[in-house]
Amino acid sequence: MEPGKAVWILSGRFGRATVNLNDRALVEHAHRQINILLKLGGADAHFLVDGKELALNDASMLLFNSWLPHGKLAGPPCLILSLFIEPDWLGDALPHTEARVTELFADAQVTLTEEVHIQASRLATAITAQHRASQEQCERLLLDLVDAIVAQYAGDAAERSLMPRRQMIDFRIRKALAYMQANSLRSLQMEELARQVGLSRSRFFEQFRRCVGTSPQQYADYIRVTTATRLLSTTDLSLAELADELGFAGHSNFTRFFTQHIGVPPSEFRRQTSDAEMMAVH
Repeated sequence: MEPGKAVWILSGRFGRATVNLNDRALVEHAHRQINILLKLGGADAHFLVDGKELALNDASMLLFNSWLPHGKLAGPPCLILSLFIEPDWLGDALPHTEARVTELFADAQVTLTEEVHIQASRLATAITAQHRASQEQCERLLLDLVDAIVAQYAGDAAERSLMPRRQMIDFRIRKALAYMQANSLRSLQMEELARQVGLSRSRFFEQFRRCVGTSPQQYADYIRVTTATRLLSTTDLSLAELADELGFAGHSNFTRFFTQHIGVPPSEFRRQTSDAEMMAVH
């Protein structure tokens, strides 16, 4: 098994679950999904979260709320179970918790309980077993794990019902978000975007982070990564064609960008996703 390559990827309405032996660094990034990280084996891994280094080890797990900027430091290979949970799915699946709050988890690093560790091992085994469990079985195990994590670690913020974030967004930032979505298939210049919405660069960055919770560049990167994973999973476009479609100067630039954000090359992501779909069909 080569470090940096995904062992298996499970996708569904819940989001994505990946078992990955990884020694690569990941650039600082942010995304709408709630990210849950558990160590399964190998060396400890280290992440930078808002400038603070946190360890993923046998005794702890990492919980990243929506739009929390984080990156991974390079190090010895670590086998990681990584869950990318869609907030809307979580709200539907676990109606007893408010999944659309600003901060679902009070702490990014928490002590791993034996119950959560056992459930995480069950899910990882189901995803990676030679005779794989069905998609339905895997998703049931994933729901059990997420339910246990929310019950154990969600802070008081999870009990507060807040207005949807979009109702609090400055109209100029709303305009910027619409423009970014409409132009997701090209590289955006943040200075140009700031001028279009009538703000200085510094004011634009300040307002954007206040309203959205992350930087404009990280949000733009999130859109491109999301689009890339969808195209890799649903089209037969070559990597060179995908790079052109997404506004990258070349195939190598796209591969570097994707790997720095996802942890595996786009070709490996496509292969694993295709294998998962084939198993679901059979």
